[in-house]
Amino acid sequence: MRQFVWYAGQCTGLVLGDESDRSAIEPEIPRFGLVHRIDKNTTGLLVIAKSDKAMTDLAKQFFDHTVERRYIALVWGDFEEDAGTIVAHVGRHQRFRKIMDAYPDGEYGKEAITHYEVLERHNYVTLIACKLETGRTHQIRVHMQHTGHPCSTMIPMAATAS
Repeated sequence: MRQFVWYAGQCTGLVLGDESDRSAIEPEIPRFGLVHRIDKNTTGLLVIAKSDKAMTDLAKQFFDHTVERRYIALVWGDFEEDAGTIVAHVGRHQRFRKIMDAYPDGEYGKEAITHYEVLERHNYVTLIACKLETGRTHQIRVHMQHTGHPCSTMIPMAATAS
């Protein structure tokens, strides 16, 4: 039976795997490091280092942008182009601080660049692949909303403002 070990407020059982005697391993639990995470309400891969050396090496690869991150998104509408690049700063909305927004003139937020390519067109929705040069919080959602093609599973931004 799979056991989940709660350590420092986090579930590490998924990393440790099946362990039948929790008391035998708990004193020796290494410090796991979350190297790459994903935004809330999305699916994807988490990168977790199981040693300090792995943490350092993996973090450096993400910092140096030698790791290619590719995301697939289903967005509303049909893009006119088959591929393109969206350049718009991403930052907190000036009035509703819990909402992220795009600032194409760069007056607020941090630089964000998203390259996209259309994979499939399906009447009202389009399947796209996104490659990020930067990794801002909710970058794909914000950039797609900015182009007029919000992610199909996204709750409208205005609805979350209240």
